[in-house]
Amino acid sequence: MAIVSTKGIYGLTAMVILAKENEQKLLQIKEIASKGDIPQNYLEQILVTLKKSGIVESIRGASGGYRLSKNANNITVLEILNSLESSFAQTDIKTRNSLLQPFWDDSQNKIEEIFLLTLNELDEFLQKSSENFTYYI
Repeated sequence: MAIVSTKGIYGLTAMVILAKENEQKLLQIKEIASKGDIPQNYLEQILVTLKKSGIVESIRGASGGYRLSKNANNITVLEILNSLESSFAQTDIKTRNSLLQPFWDDSQNKIEEIFLLTLNELDEFLQKSSENFTYYI
């Protein structure tokens, strides 16, 4: 089972927002914060960490901002979470009772599979999921 903190959730949200933009377009922190409903001060800290990890790059100045440092097809959810979560871990669940062990093993495999999605694949997944919503008024 994996545990993801608010920092990881906000960071992944910011990365999805950056991935949706043209790779050369710079987004300012206030734009990302607004689009992702992320506290701006917290986002600044998150982006500094992602920059140190080489996942994003920034340009200073009035027309500056942040963008992905590489193609969204080459950045995985796992890479982002490993960068942001100081104690990110997937725990192995081993029980004395082997009755549930196949369930725990299968759930662990599915978590690993979804965390290996690239930003582009995650965006496609999110778009498909949003298409399944039906709104009634």
